[in-house]
Amino acid sequence: FVVGNCMFARLAVRFCSTMTKTVESAASSSNADAALHRVQDGRVGDDNRQKDPKIRVKTSRYAMLLGYQGKNYFGMQVQRGNGADVCPTIESHVLDAMCDLGWITPELKQTPFDFFFQRAARTDKAVSAVRQLISCQMPSAIDLPTAGADLINAKLPDDIRVFGFRRVTRNFHAQKNCDGRTYSYTLPTYAFAKPTELTTSAFRITESTLAEINEVLAQYKGTHNYFNYTSGKSFSERSCHRYIISFEVGKPFLFRDEFRKEDVEFVTCTVKGQSFMLHQIRKMMGMMISIVREMQIPSALKKSFVCADRMDVPKAPGLGLLLERLHYDKYDKQFGNKEPHSPLTNWGEKVEEAIEKLKNEKIVSEVMQTEMQTQSMMMWLSDLNQHNFLDPTDDGSKPAEFVTGAARMAKEAERAASAEREANGGEEMEDGGRGEGEGEAAVDEVQQEGNEVKVDEKSS
Repeated sequence: FVVGNCMFARLAVRFCSTMTKTVESAASSSNADAALHRVQDGRVGDDNRQKDPKIRVKTSRYAMLLGYQGKNYFGMQVQRGNGADVCPTIESHVLDAMCDLGWITPELKQTPFDFFFQRAARTDKAVSAVRQLISCQMPSAIDLPTAGADLINAKLPDDIRVFGFRRVTRNFHAQKNCDGRTYSYTLPTYAFAKPTELTTSAFRITESTLAEINEVLAQYKGTHNYFNYTSGKSFSERSCHRYIISFEVGKPFLFRDEFRKEDVEFVTCTVKGQSFMLHQIRKMMGMMISIVREMQIPSALKKSFVCADRMDVPKAPGLGLLLERLHYDKYDKQFGNKEPHSPLTNWGEKVEEAIEKLKNEKIVSEVMQTEMQTQSMMMWLSDLNQHNFLDPTDDGSKPAEFVTGAARMAKEAERAASAEREANGGEEMEDGGRGEGEGEAAVDEVQQEGNEVKVDEKSS
């Protein structure tokens, strides 16, 4: 009986142990299934955390059209160091305004690519634009096409204006979907003064010089290697090849310099291309000006397309450069007339009127007025002779003796006096050989004229 009780006790202990392991195994399996279920549900973490499902915000892709006067900014693209903006840019102000309005979070402001923030064109320091485009992914609940422009303009400086928002396709990319870009460059016409002409505000360009400018600009049309017109690239890189559709100079016009009480003549060059590299247009202008002023040989332009050794191509000031228009012809043809989308090349009469107002009041007139105050083009021209231009004998040209008009007249007076001495048989005269002082008087008169215009050889 005792033996039987012992056997029964051992069986009871073994049965209880087995049942305990079974229960623990079932509980463990249940916990593993629950964890796997949370992963499949997209809820990874402790059960004690928020158990409400993640709220998804419906978003749409938008295109933002804006314009700006760039003289106070270090270009379009945001520039950061150690997580903070190191200098004022157009994008930094736009992102700040979007964050202040609650359209984006502070985290998205630091990583704009997370909401597909993309510019169509990157403009350099002091370069302006009247039709810049930004694409971004924004909450659909915000009625951007109707009220977005007014809301964000209230947060932006007066020299940055947003003209409107339009819905675009889900995969729209402001840069990659752009077919072409049109820029203009406005400058005073005295930049094209010849070696025998005075480089002053009184200069007026001739029809023959305008025709010469167009002949030089026409050489840029087509596909060429612009390695010598940018930096940070090698000659063999395919990205150096760019396609220029048109490049021409417009008619000259006068602008009143109220400070000096004089009219200064300006002219605008317009270029349309598929895309442009850093500094490309400014260097294209610098090369053209050097050729027209006869400081660079005409063949240098074509040589710059095939020369693998870096050439010294002058870079014109950025003040006069303006992004005029972005072209989305292919996108407009495919999606421009399909609801809820609209064309992106032309935004309608109301928007165009606002663009022209900004262009005339804040950009073009400001560019010319700033040019009159700072004399940026005159200062650039004064240093132009410091560049390493090609040897004129390479194409058989005669070296141009680039001097001021006053110095030229002085030399002519000296030559006239020398010719008179030779005509008189080389006899020494009482006045030192200048024949009644005519030559000396002419030189003094020219020197006085030179002092009045305050132009020396270096500033021509």
